[in-house]
Amino acid sequence: MAAPLLEQQPVTAGDVVATLARVHALLDALPTQVYSGLAGREQREAAGSLARLKARVTAHELAAVAAVESSGAARREGASSTGSLLAGDFGRDRRGADAVVRQAKQITTTPQTHQAMANGCLSARQVRSISRALDQLPKTVTPVQREACETQLVEDAPRMDLKLFERHADRVVGHFLTTTEDETGDKSDLDAAENNLVAAREKRAWDNADFWMGPAVDGLVKGGFTIPEAQAAHLRVAMDALCAPQVEIASPTRLSRRSGEVLLDERPSYRTRQGWAFTYLCELLPTEKLPETNNLGPILTINLDHQTLIEKMKVATLSTGERISAGQARRMACEHRLLPAVLGGESLPLDLGRDKRLFTLHQRQGLALRDRGCVFPGCDRPPGWCVAHHARRTWADGGGTDLQDGVLLCPHHHRILHADGWDITFNERGHPALVPPPTLDSRRRPRLHDRFRPVTV
Repeated sequence: MAAPLLEQQPVTAGDVVATLARVHALLDALPTQVYSGLAGREQREAAGSLARLKARVTAHELAAVAAVESSGAARREGASSTGSLLAGDFGRDRRGADAVVRQAKQITTTPQTHQAMANGCLSARQVRSISRALDQLPKTVTPVQREACETQLVEDAPRMDLKLFERHADRVVGHFLTTTEDETGDKSDLDAAENNLVAAREKRAWDNADFWMGPAVDGLVKGGFTIPEAQAAHLRVAMDALCAPQVEIASPTRLSRRSGEVLLDERPSYRTRQGWAFTYLCELLPTEKLPETNNLGPILTINLDHQTLIEKMKVATLSTGERISAGQARRMACEHRLLPAVLGGESLPLDLGRDKRLFTLHQRQGLALRDRGCVFPGCDRPPGWCVAHHARRTWADGGGTDLQDGVLLCPHHHRILHADGWDITFNERGHPALVPPPTLDSRRRPRLHDRFRPVTV
């Protein structure tokens, strides 16, 4: 085993400079072309190792930039700011250097998170998610509570994909909002706290909505927008429908165009008004005119339980994974073409037994609500890109075409499943798990997609 670059002893300035020079020398000895000659598993291990190394280097960079900022070096050198000083050293990117300085100022408020990134346990995106979650804690929490909250987030982040972790972080923060040093709040308090966090985030997102559109240049118009994620989900569902591999559109004239009127009761800035108009336009997209893919129309569903409608305090979930407040869920279900899936209420007749081989529209909507995309672990293909697969027993072998038998698989993983000998089983909660062939895992341990893992505190 190679000796560590630095022993556990006091480090001098000369040690730091010499060690960084050795790191540069090690990278100089490793040509970038070397990875193409590695085996597949070695290439993946190298990519993962480099990602961890990148996170560790970023943590050291932030620590160094924080030291430059606190030392007043920019003032002594005659630079207008630390960002300006650092941009002159490397990159010549003033905006990027300013962003690094802002991140460096935050590391003192999240010491555990920064140390975890320095250890190669967290990526920069995970660190930003933890920082945003901790920013939601009120000023009244004690240092002990804040430290405990950060500890749990740092421990949980590596076990989840980013979207699942951000949902989980709301529950963790909600837990600390409803917990005092003497007692722990009950589940209804936690639901209400989480809902308040999401509702506050929705309000901030709405207040910061933005839109711009430049002049036409050679027949092209460039634009950009910043809109709340719930309304962006409408746009994403429509785009998924248009971009699915199974869809072929001959001409844009086949798409219906409708205009909606946006009523404003105040006069914000022009760009903000444009952002609000675009946000509303996303909700008015004519989804009934968009193409259906695999017998599944571009319909956004809202998953909420009956108590949400009664108590008006529990967070709901869109079929694309976004979390929205109960108030917005009720409004969207009432005003727009959304399919509310109220658990505990009357459901559609989904089981057809042996009458039909193909899954119906209602069945595919049910599968989309449960699976939320391809069920193969690690796959992010949305429901509209997937086919409905008979998981337990094929129709040709006497199986039934019912909801309990079906799963969603993207075409690629559908082919992989049949070609490589993967099987599908269901856990006690009814979620599908992929069973690898013996060539990949001799014990054939089922693998569950991250989106099916329960969000707990």
